[in-house]
Amino acid sequence: MFKPIAPAVLALTLAAQTGPLRVTGHAAAGKAIFDGKGGCGACHSIGDRGASLGPDLGDIGIRRSAKSLRLSLIDPNAEIYPEYYTVVVITKGGETVQGLALNEDDLSIQIRDINGNPRSFLKDNIKSARREQRSLMPSYVNRLSETEIDDVVAYLRTLKGPPIAPVAKRTRQPNHAYSDVTFLNRIGRDAEERPDSLVSALEIPVGASVSEIGCGTGYFTWRLADKVGPTGKVCAVDVQQKMLDLTAETIRKHQLSNVELVLGGETDPHLTAASLDLVLIAYAYHEFSEPEAMTRAVNRALKPDGRLVIIEFAEGHPFGPQDNAERMTINQIRAEIEPIGFELDRMLDLLPIQHGLILTKRP
Repeated sequence: MFKPIAPAVLALTLAAQTGPLRVTGHAAAGKAIFDGKGGCGACHSIGDRGASLGPDLGDIGIRRSAKSLRLSLIDPNAEIYPEYYTVVVITKGGETVQGLALNEDDLSIQIRDINGNPRSFLKDNIKSARREQRSLMPSYVNRLSETEIDDVVAYLRTLKGPPIAPVAKRTRQPNHAYSDVTFLNRIGRDAEERPDSLVSALEIPVGASVSEIGCGTGYFTWRLADKVGPTGKVCAVDVQQKMLDLTAETIRKHQLSNVELVLGGETDPHLTAASLDLVLIAYAYHEFSEPEAMTRAVNRALKPDGRLVIIEFAEGHPFGPQDNAERMTINQIRAEIEPIGFELDRMLDLLPIQHGLILTKRP
């Protein structure tokens, strides 16, 4: 009975900016605004504190970038998940109720209204019901100053959930399935990995210096090179010369000239110290025979504000009965990398069957 509506045009306020938004606000001030003037707790919870109309924000700091959070405060309709579309119910008695969908069956519709109360309506008593691609959350562009919005963003970015649980040291069992050229060139890879969306989500500015470790056939390398533009640079690293040769072919095919090919070692990717804005390791970290040494080398190669991006296939998503390649949990990845001078900045939630982590160097 809910009627779909045409997609709205997403806001361009921040989308046109390149590069990750720097957090300049004060988290303590932002918390005071969140709890007070902003009234955010009337709709959102943080753990067991607050209301349940909107999503829980306990780990929003690793789920959304600073740019995305700021955009949500300025224009809540710009990036809205379907489960938070506004439902408008008009009864035959003339009552109009707005809220979020809870359930619908053959006889009734259940929503949670703007006060957080569950409401149920028999369909026989409803004149109309529709979903609107807009948020119940108000815009704060005229409610808070620019400084106050920056402060709220700074506070939200501190909400990163509970600390990682300790895990036993993992016995590595390298399986080079992801080094098989047939697998790397498989039909359907774009749908499974969404490479263009991934690279876009990394918010890499034009002119950046980037490296991909474990470049394989250059599947991500050429996209990174295109993203940073002719004034930027990409160092494509692999421990196999044949993979570097395949990457070179891909780069030539796309007529790019800003890629350097580097033959790496098992303990060192051979990258210049403090030279890189971002390092991408896609489906290769689990193969490292010396992960601690490699991670330390990556840390050295990154600039002070550099970022490390790890992409790994999630557990429970085999590609077939012959797929014995190792999977890693988010906790395993974090437990291995964070003690070596990194901290989790945010998770990527656009990947269908992968874990995507963006980490920054710990001060």
